Amino acid sequence: MSGRDRLKIRLARALRHMTPAHVVRTRLTKKTIQSFADQVGLVYFGYVDQRDGDHRPVRGHTVSHTHIDNHVCIGTVRGYDATVLIRNDVVQLHAPNAAAKTKRQRCHWLIVAIDLHTPRTVPHAYIGLKQHDVVYRSSYSHVRPLAIGNLAAYAPQFLSKYTVYGTPTHALEIEQLISPQIASVITSHFSKMSIEIDRGTVYVYSENEQPNEVQLERILSNALWIAEAIDTAYGAEL
Repeated sequence: MSGRDRLKIRLARALRHMTPAHVVRTRLTKKTIQSFADQVGLVYFGYVDQRDGDHRPVRGHTVSHTHIDNHVCIGTVRGYDATVLIRNDVVQLHAPNAAAKTKRQRCHWLIVAIDLHTPRTVPHAYIGLKQHDVVYRSSYSHVRPLAIGNLAAYAPQFLSKYTVYGTPTHALEIEQLISPQIASVITSHFSKMSIEIDRGTVYVYSENEQPNEVQLERILSNALWIAEAIDTAYGAEL
């Protein structure tokens, strides 16, 4: 994405944020997330500039030069360092062919990031909703969809809903990590959520610009559960 395109995105975003409807939505969302943060013991910081060296950036496939992080909450929950935030961005989608026109898509992610305890290297993996494949494939070029089911059979519900990404060299390790049992829980409890494991951190994503407290509690609980499952698999002390 060129510098001119980035400037246009920032100007368009600034104009949207000036509308009365957006101001009202932002205030309501702030109130909801602040209340949730107080309940679970997180500290609410609000907007955080990605260039701010005082906060460790939340990475994963949604990180970019144009993303904006709002309603950032940081703290420790059940012994895990956790970050909750809403990230807004405009993603330039990969064109299906050279003749096709490049498209852009506005995205609003509710993200929970949990730092794993295990000192061992966990391979980069993404368990994503198929409906969001086009956005994820525009973020990375070094990971590929994996054909899982080499070690055990997976439920059709999981295979029809999710795509598992990783590098071919780590395919078997990822399949051992995301076992059919883990996949079953993801299918039944991670409604409209995708999962990424990258550089010692678990990210759980949901397309949600205005979450309520029930949705916030669910995504945080799910992120903690998957982090504990990974640490258990890698023998970390919980």
